[in-house]
Amino acid sequence: MPQNIFILHDNDGLVPLLEQEYESEAIFQTMLTKYPELLLFSDERTPYSNLLLIKQEHGVPIAANGGSYYFLDHLFVDLDGILTLIEVKRRGDTRGRREVIAQLLDYVTNGLAFWTTEDLRKTFIHTHQEKGRDPDEVIGDFLGDDTNPEQFWLQVESNLRNERIRMVYVADEVSPEMRRIVEFLSRQMKSASICAIELRQFVGKGVKAFIPDVIGNESASSDNTSSGGISRQWDEISFFEELSKKHADVVPVARAILEWGKKSCNSFWWGKGKQTGSFAPVLEYDGVQCYPTFVWTSGTGDIQFQYLLNHSPFDQEVKRRELLNRLNAIPGIAIPENGLRRRPSFPLKALIPEKSLLAFINTMDWIIKEVKKG
Repeated sequence: MPQNIFILHDNDGLVPLLEQEYESEAIFQTMLTKYPELLLFSDERTPYSNLLLIKQEHGVPIAANGGSYYFLDHLFVDLDGILTLIEVKRRGDTRGRREVIAQLLDYVTNGLAFWTTEDLRKTFIHTHQEKGRDPDEVIGDFLGDDTNPEQFWLQVESNLRNERIRMVYVADEVSPEMRRIVEFLSRQMKSASICAIELRQFVGKGVKAFIPDVIGNESASSDNTSSGGISRQWDEISFFEELSKKHADVVPVARAILEWGKKSCNSFWWGKGKQTGSFAPVLEYDGVQCYPTFVWTSGTGDIQFQYLLNHSPFDQEVKRRELLNRLNAIPGIAIPENGLRRRPSFPLKALIPEKSLLAFINTMDWIIKEVKKG
């Protein structure tokens, strides 16, 4: 770490910068909200500026449908839909070791259990509306022209299901003990990742400089294409190869849903999970995208009630309840009442009987007809 830093000004010559502690934790947090590019993740130490703020002081529940019990300093999401939890501590905070790691683990385990993509999306919208920004413009600028927002939130959903999540401890000084803890945990993690960022502040006449140092491996980085990385682009061939290995008995069911989608929908969405593959038929109609069902290599399917909420007539509870009743009439499918706003799954085995598969396909046809009717 440099001991002396100088900036050369044309008029004032050399301006010395001296290390200075952050005035308060609140100022530290606000700076990271405004400049997320200070959070560096790559091994090359290049700025990782592709982080989208969900919310500062984001709530974490500890029970389904419960209120916020904890509050995380920052929740961001990256371009690959990986949620990034940030906890900030100044060097003067004596909790900067064991307690903050316990906090992060508490936040991530409860977040994975009880956050829903629908709620995260609403929080993102509210956050940026409060700042006087158009959320559609914000996410459009973030994603660029290559990714549709609906597909982006689907990837967030896939990452939550596969527990792909990133924990980051940020401090102006990371102790040697903390470094060892983070590096050890980082080596043990597979789908999730943890790292610490030491972000020192240097202040001079009219200028400030920040020098980040990353501790711990970034195992959840979607740029990592080695065997230790988490991202894998699935397609029809790889999906059915994996499903045949693990759940060969439901391959005909998945094939039937795929063929139905080719006939009834416009396109397909294929997941990027390292271990679990997925696909969803996509109906593009009247400027919106609808995803009637998802199929997973884990041998399950699910119904995305939380996405149907955005499409008439399924924004009405009575219509979603009709869908739930149609599905629950199929033997082996039992979607609970609280699934009306969530993403309940069902075993594909339930659709092995020809009569059951036909009833499911007919239900999917009914969804398409209802969406087109509006």
